[in-house]
Amino acid sequence: MPRRVLQALMAIGVAGFVGAFSIPYAGTWLDHFELPAFFETNTIALPDGGRLAATMPLQRVQRYGKDGRFRNGWFVKAYGGHFGIGLTSDGRAVVCTGRGRQILVFELDGQSVGDPRPCFRVPREVPKILQPTDFPHGDLNLQRAIPVEPPSPSLVSILLVPLWHPFVAWFMALVGYVALRFGRADRQTGSSPSAAGSA
Repeated sequence: MPRRVLQALMAIGVAGFVGAFSIPYAGTWLDHFELPAFFETNTIALPDGGRLAATMPLQRVQRYGKDGRFRNGWFVKAYGGHFGIGLTSDGRAVVCTGRGRQILVFELDGQSVGDPRPCFRVPREVPKILQPTDFPHGDLNLQRAIPVEPPSPSLVSILLVPLWHPFVAWFMALVGYVALRFGRADRQTGSSPSAAGSA
């Protein structure tokens, strides 16, 4: 494999390893850009036939239309932990973070509604999908969320996996590094006989 390709593998791997931890800080820059939604993703149906997908590693919620196409997405302050997702009775997206234990409410365009407030005051694991029964005391007025299959990944989102998934990025960097080391060793052993013969 050409040396430049191996160096590119290493560079992409390093960028992806750093990107995995920094991408949630991109703010609104990526609101209309689809990111991969097929690793650790919980998806629920929207009343209009679309889907709402919450991807844990990216700390991101993405909305898809009933045609399956990406509409928009936004990052949530999940503090690096998992979070549950649901829908209010009036069709807004709700997130409850496992770390910080906060309820965050969003319009489906990603605009935040109101201030964060506490959720699950008693110690318990935050469910992946929030249901009305999770808030029996009326803390939050939810509709029943229907789990569905995650959206089909687009080609672009598949190609972006090395730029945000730390394990894929680490593997690519490792492959590039090992191949470069072996290539260098082969060149050194291959040049030794010719050097000895010319002497």
